[in-house]
Amino acid sequence: MWNRCLRGSRAGNTGQYNLGTQSPSSSHHRPHLHGAARIVIKNISLIKRVAKTFIGMDDLLDRFGVSDAHCHPQDDPAGCAAGFASLSARYLAAMGTRLEDWEAVEALSVKEPHKVIPCFGVHPWFAHRHALDLAATLDPSQLLDSPPNGKDHPSRHPDLLARLAPIPPERWMPRLQSLLTAHPHAVVGEFGLDRAAVVPGTRLQPAWAHQLALTEMHLRLASELGRPASLHCVQGYGALQDMLRTLGPEGCPPKIMLHSYGGSVDLIRGFTKLPKGVGDRIYFSFSSVINGRARDKLLERLRAVPLERLLVESDQNSPAGVDPGLRAILEAVAEARGITVEEAAVATTNNFREFYGTCIERMEAVRTAVASDSRDGAAAAR
Repeated sequence: MWNRCLRGSRAGNTGQYNLGTQSPSSSHHRPHLHGAARIVIKNISLIKRVAKTFIGMDDLLDRFGVSDAHCHPQDDPAGCAAGFASLSARYLAAMGTRLEDWEAVEALSVKEPHKVIPCFGVHPWFAHRHALDLAATLDPSQLLDSPPNGKDHPSRHPDLLARLAPIPPERWMPRLQSLLTAHPHAVVGEFGLDRAAVVPGTRLQPAWAHQLALTEMHLRLASELGRPASLHCVQGYGALQDMLRTLGPEGCPPKIMLHSYGGSVDLIRGFTKLPKGVGDRIYFSFSSVINGRARDKLLERLRAVPLERLLVESDQNSPAGVDPGLRAILEAVAEARGITVEEAAVATTNNFREFYGTCIERMEAVRTAVASDSRDGAAAAR
């Protein structure tokens, strides 16, 4: 997600990390983000070194139409303002994570209508800031859990509770619905489950019951609208499998992506074998910036995922990291599967079009309509 870079302090997809209680775009809430930016730059540098394989070749991404299945470019306003003309990636699925950044995602998709697939959801790191009922709005402690060791409790943080001010459901839920309705090519994401998240300065965690309820709400919404869904999951794969099994085909989205997948090989098999066709809807996406920290495990997972369910992503929060991130993860796919990088590019591009197919069709339809209107307007002016 937007602050994937914050994960420089944790290994793979299993450690704890902090999440803010205010919008990370706020000018008064950026000390940790400055450090995070340094981590991202370091990661991009590493990715570029890995990607030296491609120097001297025609650009791989452009030639094969490789696209980014999950990223957060809106979190670099300056990079986005400069435009995406230099990007080789064909499409970018830009993931919104909370009410405060949905507007930026929408604006980016309007600015780059041929490039950006907008995605809107509530990430589990921000679950405690989005209430599902009035009671939680009035009593924010309901949205926080004590750690398993019991060494902290919401009552110990009156200042946190006073400033948390969860967004009431009547404010954020209609906005989510309206964005998805206004943009028929939009995706539901990023949302999901995270057992490792902690609120800064505390050991408190976003309440697990609330995370489960939010995840089910997003899944049902995506199902109702017939949209793909992009899920974050850390230490919650068993609960997610149970939820998908319970919801069944009627309550599950048509396509479900587990992004930067960090679960076991056995869980991969479990997801793909979910009953009543739900397992056929599951895709697994991987990024070098997250999954690449444990190279052996990454290669093992890449070998275990059915090739037709494999997606690649950068998970970067700046346009600058997208192309090198995709090249690096494609190299890992090729190594793991014993195929060429070109074959990896073809396979994952086909999978991207399967997963985001309806989104791309609607984007292209809008582009055609706009071009037609422009021609008609020019003709009328003459």
